[in-house]
Amino acid sequence: MDEQEYREQQRKWDEASLENRVGRWKQLVPAIYNTKLPDLLWEYVTEADEMYINGHFIGVILLCAGILELVFADQLKTSLKLTKDEVGRFRLEQMEILSRRLKILDEDEMQQVGEIRRLRNYLIHAKAGKINEMAKKRYKDWGIENHTLDSSLFLNPPWEGGLDQEAIKFLLFTRNLTVKFYGAEER
Repeated sequence: MDEQEYREQQRKWDEASLENRVGRWKQLVPAIYNTKLPDLLWEYVTEADEMYINGHFIGVILLCAGILELVFADQLKTSLKLTKDEVGRFRLEQMEILSRRLKILDEDEMQQVGEIRRLRNYLIHAKAGKINEMAKKRYKDWGIENHTLDSSLFLNPPWEGGLDQEAIKFLLFTRNLTVKFYGAEER
């Protein structure tokens, strides 16, 4: 494949995927924050939005788990009067346990945090070879070349709904938590 063929292939992919990206963009409601967010939180939340729009669902899930760590670290620092270094030693699971004890989150929120933590762990500790095998099998079954597809089409993990549904669920949950803790208003 030469450069011109590659450009044409990308142009076709852009045209074919445009409606999907616009549809995902429509699912996101902008949040306006009334207070300064912790370091990098705004950048991470907006990056997660862009990743979702562009179909990078695994990245959304992983980044949302990181955002939750930032949010919990900030809440625990305030609640327990800890330093940044002290809070930095906690993993998401430990922050989840402390948040439960301090009643920072309600039971539904705690359940969702547990789900995103487990899903993040599944994705982080997944065997790349296994995922690659899944992809090649799906591509072969479909009779198409593997380089022309969005990875979200082949990855059917052992959770319900598919990656796109999990990604939007956790993205909206994560955004709602930032709204809850930082006095933001949703339009």
